[in-house]
Amino acid sequence: MILEGKKGPLVVAHRGSSGSAPENTMAAFRMAAEAGADMIEFDVRMTRDCQLVVHHDRVLGRTSNGRGRVSDLTLREMKAIDAGSWYSRLHRGERIPTLREVLVGLPRTLGMNIEVKTDRDRRGGVVFEETLVLLLKENSRAGTVLVSSFNHRFLRRLRAVDPSVHTGTLYMPVRDRVYSAARLAGRARASAFICSRTQLRERYVRSAHRSGVAVAVYGIQTRDHLAAACRREVDAVITNYPERMLRALGR
Repeated sequence: MILEGKKGPLVVAHRGSSGSAPENTMAAFRMAAEAGADMIEFDVRMTRDCQLVVHHDRVLGRTSNGRGRVSDLTLREMKAIDAGSWYSRLHRGERIPTLREVLVGLPRTLGMNIEVKTDRDRRGGVVFEETLVLLLKENSRAGTVLVSSFNHRFLRRLRAVDPSVHTGTLYMPVRDRVYSAARLAGRARASAFICSRTQLRERYVRSAHRSGVAVAVYGIQTRDHLAAACRREVDAVITNYPERMLRALGR
């Protein structure tokens, strides 16, 4: 399992060290790497000119001085946006990175959980999937990357383009509660099941592990959260504070 740790769960930095730096920026990713995180988790969207950029929200504004939808802007327009000043003056001028910049600019030993965002992007075909696979192959990163999404059809299409890519299904209760964790992952041909701290149930972990599927849980911010996740023997915890979780694990 790609999320299998040697001692306890892997520590995955949610949008980088987003509790200490502006989320989804190189500053947050470098901080997570320096803290010793096993992986970073970040979000990827496609611009109007089919470039993959690191940004969570469909619409700009919450974490930058930009306006409009990511899918309506070109890469050049995205690169003119300040993605750091909203967090602090120390991060003024921080830019929205491209996926290529993240793949090239961070240590090769650092794992990556790329969450693909496709909501309200109605472009057909497999341009997103093919672009993503090409970037991973170009940078020889496929072995250290997990691609996750709430869009399980995307994950199936991605695996059709390249069966070697590791994928993870993000759990959406309204849609997915009729399936076991193993069945949900199996339908998407995924190797991991990912849910929030409040959604986690012991039966999900049992079901997943019986089928060789890893379990990751996000929203782990305190020692109590971590202890509860460890009791359920999850494979990875996704946190805004990787340094805090590493200390709690004695690492």
